[in-house]
Amino acid sequence: MSDSHNQRYDCVVLGAGLAGLYAAYLLRQSNFSVGVLEARERVGGRVLTWRTLAHLQHAELGPEFIDSNHHRVIRLAERFNLTLSTRPDFWGVSPSPPFGRKAHRAWRQFWNEVYALAAQVPDRHAPWHAPESLRMLDCVTMRAFAERLGVWAAGEPLFRRYTQNMEATEPENLSVYSVAAQEAFYGKGVHAGVYRFVDGTDSLPRALADAFCALGGDLRLSAPVDAVEQTPDGVRVYARQAGKPLTVQASYAIVALPFPVLTQLEWRPAFAPWRVDALQCAGKGAVIRTLVQFRRRFWREEPFPRVYADRADISAIWEETDLQAGESGVLSFWTGGDAARHWASLSEGARIDECLRVLEVMYPDCRAQVIAARSYDWQADPFAQHAYIHHAPGYLTEALPLLRQPEGRLHFAGDYLSLFVGYMEGALESGERAAHAVQDALRPPA
Repeated sequence: MSDSHNQRYDCVVLGAGLAGLYAAYLLRQSNFSVGVLEARERVGGRVLTWRTLAHLQHAELGPEFIDSNHHRVIRLAERFNLTLSTRPDFWGVSPSPPFGRKAHRAWRQFWNEVYALAAQVPDRHAPWHAPESLRMLDCVTMRAFAERLGVWAAGEPLFRRYTQNMEATEPENLSVYSVAAQEAFYGKGVHAGVYRFVDGTDSLPRALADAFCALGGDLRLSAPVDAVEQTPDGVRVYARQAGKPLTVQASYAIVALPFPVLTQLEWRPAFAPWRVDALQCAGKGAVIRTLVQFRRRFWREEPFPRVYADRADISAIWEETDLQAGESGVLSFWTGGDAARHWASLSEGARIDECLRVLEVMYPDCRAQVIAARSYDWQADPFAQHAYIHHAPGYLTEALPLLRQPEGRLHFAGDYLSLFVGYMEGALESGERAAHAVQDALRPPA
């Protein structure tokens, strides 16, 4: 953007995460003038690659896994010549002792019932259009449903590990209809987590930002927004940059900010009560990612530990560097749900120490191999305030259809508006939908 105080565009995009960047890129491809405001000093939002590791290695503090049906991610990787690879030598473990047969029988019984529910979803792309018998299950938690089936007591450890890893929450907070709707939406034959970016996940938002700017788009970093005002003929955004006020005007705005951040801005006029109520239904997933780089990859010497920790808040450990050269390697420690909320009160050093304590049970003397470590609490990130959404009871059938609607000249984007829950594909899909809606509004009637 130029240095003048007032800017005027066809569309202003708030947020340079994947949703906002993709929406801006698509609009600029259609020759609309677009400005993007981003509070951080970098693009990518919750995509965050740690690149200051020794031996030129990198690792992810945000999203990294790409499913085989994430077609937008895959297409953009091809368009920007970004290398995707499968992970044939993937290593990962749960640090908890293996569960017994009763737990696995309960797990299978639960999922058989979920698959049966998924088969009844009439429109997998709009699961809120469903018979009342199914919609009622949106108010039933995963735990309550497992208790109805009589499998909760035996299967609780598996249920908790699933929701902590996949939903960043606990079974008491998750709609069971959402679980079934996800199964219906994804369908069969999808390979989960099959790809990742060889050169780091942040290569995607950086490539999108470069392409947007090359097309003549305007991107302004370190420009937090304070207020958004709708006028009869457009939108006026009040932001700050380098301590100076910045005002941006546009015909329309795409709001691509994480949903916890939305309600902390000043909106003139205020959001409609139905949007405020719907936003309060969204579930804020909690995740703390901890990365530790070691001098050598000792876990490859003994892939299946002989001993496990008796109790661990960490629900998964995996290698980040299986596609990277060198003797050193990086392990990722995942803490989600209530455990992550508890860990938020710990210092970064204490969290790293706890990860090493658990790992030492499985691999004694591993602490002596540490080169570097970092722990990131996504709830403490002021521009995110959560890891990703989970569908709390009532969100899927009541709140989501409302939140996908525009409000005046404001259109909305973000993974919280997609059925690709918590994935980069969800951010891209929502940004694409918002861009098309703004394109339709900007084009003169035929």
